[in-house]
Amino acid sequence: MTALIWDLDGTLLDSYGVILDGTSRALAEAGVQVDRRELHRRLIAGSVLSVLREIGAERGLDPEALWRRVDSLDTARYGELELTDGAAETLRALHEAGYMNLVYTHNNRASLDVLRRHGVLGYFTDALTSEAGLPRKPAPDGIDWLVELHGLDRRDTFYIGDRPIDMECAGNAGVRGILFLPPASPAVPTGREEHIVGDLRQIVKIVSEHHFREV
Repeated sequence: MTALIWDLDGTLLDSYGVILDGTSRALAEAGVQVDRRELHRRLIAGSVLSVLREIGAERGLDPEALWRRVDSLDTARYGELELTDGAAETLRALHEAGYMNLVYTHNNRASLDVLRRHGVLGYFTDALTSEAGLPRKPAPDGIDWLVELHGLDRRDTFYIGDRPIDMECAGNAGVRGILFLPPASPAVPTGREEHIVGDLRQIVKIVSEHHFREV
């Protein structure tokens, strides 16, 4: 069965405003002022935790404590989050076509409430969140876990994310990477992605064409 493993933040969820607010506030509370545009670029290039580790090393701060503060600030605002444009339509079309949708995110399980609130959680077979305690991206462990649990063929499995680290993760796991690169994104393609899309709706055609080539 063809399966799609989805990242949440910046891919299915329009969440970078909340993430930037939370990260900026946590850093400000620790006495660090950052330029919002530069912070966005750094978050896309890596991850929240990697940026906090870099800043922590520069300023003598505990990155894990900063991360816990950011996580609590973000979680408190999950109720404000909206789906990315085209997400609901795309997930429904893929589900109705018989493809498997899965989630792999560094967020906690509270983030799944956003999918539930928007009526799309039923389009997913499974979700792997931070509670699993697996190594973080770009380590392939999360994708590997889902592939093995559901008996997926890596050649028929796609991982969709909006950051280079997602594409590195897909490559390390031996699955097909789709980079979601909307017009305002500061992300840069890695060369490891198999497809680049600016609109999530394009993924339906990509997966359908792949399926018919393989049949």
